[in-house]
Amino acid sequence: MKYLLLLVLISCATKYETFNVIDKRNFELGKNNEAMAPRAVRGKKETKSFCAGQFLFFQNAKNITDKSVPALMSRTCPEKVFLMDGKITETWWTTIIYSRSCIKVEAYCPRTY
Repeated sequence: MKYLLLLVLISCATKYETFNVIDKRNFELGKNNEAMAPRAVRGKKETKSFCAGQFLFFQNAKNITDKSVPALMSRTCPEKVFLMDGKITETWWTTIIYSRSCIKVEAYCPRTY
């Protein structure tokens, strides 16, 4: 019974999005972002993440993490315009008084040949 009560008080969700090629100049979370990149192969893998917390209703943690995506994209392979085999993971968990939202960008830097 204790575990059932704990499940009612805490909830969690995770969402994954994958992309073959990401054009960092025109990327918008939640939109169709299929881009054509020059011929390239996967290089070094990079991972960037950001989390925000929310106490009661004083701010919107999900909105803050969504707005952080352009900054995460620009810091991932900063010298490149395209990212290859990208994956964006959004995670939210909440209790009655506190919520936390995290976003993680994983992608490979392209190596042209």
